[in-house]
Amino acid sequence: MRDSMMLVFYMSRVLFGVLFGLGAFACDHHRLEESTTEELRFTTGERTVVEVRIEAGRVEVLGGEPGVVEVVFKNRARAADRARARLLLENIRAEAVQDGDFVRVKAHSGIGGAVTLGGTVWTDVVIRVPPVSTELDIRTEDGRIEIEAVSATIVAETGDGRIRIADVEGTVRLRTRDGAITGTNLTGDFDVLSDDGRIRLDGSFGQLRVLTADGSVRVNGRDMTTISNDWSIRTSDGTIELALPASLGAEIDATTADGRVINNLSHFKGTEHRSRVKGTLGTGGRLILVTTMDGRIVLKES
Repeated sequence: MRDSMMLVFYMSRVLFGVLFGLGAFACDHHRLEESTTEELRFTTGERTVVEVRIEAGRVEVLGGEPGVVEVVFKNRARAADRARARLLLENIRAEAVQDGDFVRVKAHSGIGGAVTLGGTVWTDVVIRVPPVSTELDIRTEDGRIEIEAVSATIVAETGDGRIRIADVEGTVRLRTRDGAITGTNLTGDFDVLSDDGRIRLDGSFGQLRVLTADGSVRVNGRDMTTISNDWSIRTSDGTIELALPASLGAEIDATTADGRVINNLSHFKGTEHRSRVKGTLGTGGRLILVTTMDGRIVLKES
């Protein structure tokens, strides 16, 4: 009996040792990182176009000097040992090239994927662009996107990651297949889509289209008396909160398939039911369409 107990004790210690070793190996896999940094600078003309294509990594765009594009690559590789991490790092291909006022920025692993046998690679990019008269086309397969302090025409898409923009003016199109989208102090026309994630927008909008398949929506409209085109705000599964200035003139139609519409707009005239509110705000104008399949809608003044 005692021998059996001793055997069980011994096997438990062996099993603990094996698990501890595997855990330590896993931690080493994430801890051992190698990186390189590269900085580039380009001079452009009156209208700057920047195209970004990143396989995996974060993209950050900031307003900088007029007529100047600055690009900083931060290439990173993690592996179970430093020799492997250095080898993975050497295979990353990151470059920025210029053709007149057009600057192309791209980075990929060079080994067939961001996650490879024995390690992970990615490239974070920081780009400073002229604060006005800029066109941005940004796409990353896996990573978040941040844009701040620019007046531009923007297309930004990520396959997996959140998008955050602030102090942005222009015509903007944002897409993520998996992640939240947040925008503050915005001005212009915005087309915003998340397949899976919440959306939060604050600003003065001319045209607005907001859609998420799974997540809540919050829009705070400020400093507007009219809107230049119709709005559409929709979610398949989640609540919607829409705040509008008392000075705004528009038509509004808010509907929920499973929930309640709460109307706190003092300048509203029309019909109100539990699941639908339809009518005129102020002197009227373009249509604001608000729809959720599952969740409540709250209309209030900003």
